[in-house]
Amino acid sequence: MLDASEYLHLAINASQNGDHHAALNYLNTALELEPKNAAVHYFRAAEHAELGLLERAHAEMIEALEFDPGMDIARFQFGLLSLQLSKTDEARKAFNSLQATSKDSSLREFSGAYLELLDENTQGAIARLTQGLPDCSNPALKADMQRVLASLSDVPSAPSANIAEPAVFLGAYRDTLETS
Repeated sequence: MLDASEYLHLAINASQNGDHHAALNYLNTALELEPKNAAVHYFRAAEHAELGLLERAHAEMIEALEFDPGMDIARFQFGLLSLQLSKTDEARKAFNSLQATSKDSSLREFSGAYLELLDENTQGAIARLTQGLPDCSNPALKADMQRVLASLSDVPSAPSANIAEPAVFLGAYRDTLETS
């Protein structure tokens, strides 16, 4: 029998190959073996988000963060999910938390950028994104934040209602939490 970590890797591989049904099956099996595995909860949230099940993804992300409150990329994604669901108070809380406590300077800056957008300060968001990009070591996150920066730079005053529009798919950061 495989362990939870092995099922997680199978799920990641299945998802990367577009087999979301198999990925969810592997993740569910992993959770049967380790119900408090934060990384598995995070990846199941990613699968739900990619399938458009945003409320389910949101709830799953809350569980992941309950099991591992220090999972910064999950907190960032929780903030993005909250924005997509128009839960701006939750998004603001997630981004404030990251800005205050994350050891990753790029996540602090990106979180600050979203806070600037929530305050309708596009220029401040552009500055924060620009500052965070050089230190970002996650290629998928960096590419997404470059895309967000480009969309903000093209539109001098982006309306705050569209701040969730450039939100990234959660699955883009699968490598960030892969376990051994």
